[in-house]
Amino acid sequence: MNATNFSVNDYVIYKGVGVCRIEAIETKSFDDGISSGEYFRLVPLGTGSSAYFVPVGNTGGRVRKPMTADEVNAAIDDSGNGEITLTHNTKERRSAIDSILKEGDHAKIISLIKSIYLHTESCRSSGRKILVSDENALRAAENMIYPEFSFALGIAESDVAGYIGSRLENRA
Repeated sequence: MNATNFSVNDYVIYKGVGVCRIEAIETKSFDDGISSGEYFRLVPLGTGSSAYFVPVGNTGGRVRKPMTADEVNAAIDDSGNGEITLTHNTKERRSAIDSILKEGDHAKIISLIKSIYLHTESCRSSGRKILVSDENALRAAENMIYPEFSFALGIAESDVAGYIGSRLENRA
């Protein structure tokens, strides 16, 4: 979607931040008045104190419309029963996880979350240590999709994991 199609009070996804509301379009200068331009003032949901400014004419692919409930359900369905094989080589594992997170494919991220969750449960049940990097990757993956899924589905963020699990179970 072209940035010029966004309006004040629209909800958007701002890459790296999550769901935001366009609070205003303001003329700003960030170089001591040498030049100025029109900027979206984005306020993340759940915070009233922070704001981000993104040029109206050049969002650089960092701003997009949130997914709809149908798109969220399709991403969950597309993740299917897929699991991602987590290699034992921690450097390769971290690289593979980073690649999936950077790509931003919601279905792959869901599969990644499922794979890390199952791996950590297996470690717990057999008394093995859980890698801190796995815990961090799980949190990063959840933080990438849970706020948007919560927004699109109209449910609490804490209910998203259960919703995904229930939908996948009902498909099987």
